[in-house]
Amino acid sequence: MNRHLLQGIVVGALFALPVTWIAASDALAAGSFPEILASAVFGLAAGLCVGGLIAGTFAMLAFEEHEPAEAHRHVEAHAHA
Repeated sequence: MNRHLLQGIVVGALFALPVTWIAASDALAAGSFPEILASAVFGLAAGLCVGGLIAGTFAMLAFEEHEPAEAHRHVEAHAHA
């Protein structure tokens, strides 16, 4: 489980970084600090939301791998009138 969780966090962070950079790069051209800060915070929030979903997906994958398989017993029932 730790391997999948670590992979999910890494993939989520790798997704959050470009989203933050793309959101802040437009504001860098304008050059005002409040615009850069607002764009960076918005981009980071959006990237972390989607990155968290990616990490959650990896964590669920790890949980499903370690879940014990359930054995089902075939039961035959006869109907008597």
